[in-house]
Amino acid sequence: LKGMRVLDLTRYLPGPFCSLILAELGAEVIKVEPLQGDPLRRMPLFGEHASEVFFGLVNRGKKSIALDLKAPLGREAFVRLAQTADVLLEGFRPGVMQRLDLDHASLMAVNPNLIYTSLSGYGQTGPYRERAGHDLNYIALAGLLGLAGTHDDVLCIPGIPMADLGSALWAALGISVALLERQRSGHGQYLDVSMLECITSLMVVPVMQWLGTGKMPQRGKMPLTGALACYNTYATADGGHMTLGALEPQFWRAFCLAVGREDWVPRQAEDNQASLIAEIASMFATQPRAHWSDLFAQHDCCCEPALTLEEAFSHP
Repeated sequence: LKGMRVLDLTRYLPGPFCSLILAELGAEVIKVEPLQGDPLRRMPLFGEHASEVFFGLVNRGKKSIALDLKAPLGREAFVRLAQTADVLLEGFRPGVMQRLDLDHASLMAVNPNLIYTSLSGYGQTGPYRERAGHDLNYIALAGLLGLAGTHDDVLCIPGIPMADLGSALWAALGISVALLERQRSGHGQYLDVSMLECITSLMVVPVMQWLGTGKMPQRGKMPLTGALACYNTYATADGGHMTLGALEPQFWRAFCLAVGREDWVPRQAEDNQASLIAEIASMFATQPRAHWSDLFAQHDCCCEPALTLEEAFSHP
């Protein structure tokens, strides 16, 4: 994307992560902030100094300018920038840019080649278009949160904001394709990216199970979320965890032979998975994580330790 100029009006995480992707693909990204700056610069809920780090991580490699878009001079300056831009990315609620006279129609009048991208929670149309929301709400409404966790009464919030980051990836892909199409047609276009729709599009595995079996997926009871002994997590003697992903028969056999339990080999697809899970769990509970990590490093069976963040970043 070298030579492309992106105006980024977004704040917090989804939009800035999208423009970060574009910046790392070579685009010049100009972050247009309010006079007081992106709110992500000062989020005390994240902890002392953590907000600054968060802001830096998702806004590295960008330029920044502060403009009051409600003031005539600020709006005029922004329009001049828009005339030179290839992409505009905004993350306001539907209607905000129109009230500022900076909507798609207004800016396409001064720059018909512009790829105008709106990234919002629920899209520009529909009954939820003006509703406030955050990642937790989007994954809940998409049906993802209801499937996260292992117990019927406990919902497990994913370790990363799935809808925020997923929609950023979809938006970056859409923008890249729109730029490619512009080379052919010579015209810009408008992209309406909904975070709810983006996370819904990633629900292929549970939807596949639902449509394929006629049974509604349940939390902790899908093939890839805890129903199978060969694809599960197991606690070790020291409080660590190992992850077993031996779905294919050859990996399952290698795992069973590695732990001296050849009798488990024909049981991979047995109906009573709970019994097999309990037996494997009892085995893993006899030794610390390091023991199992060293053992399975010598066997090709898709069994790896669950690392802490510190361990992951120092891992070779």
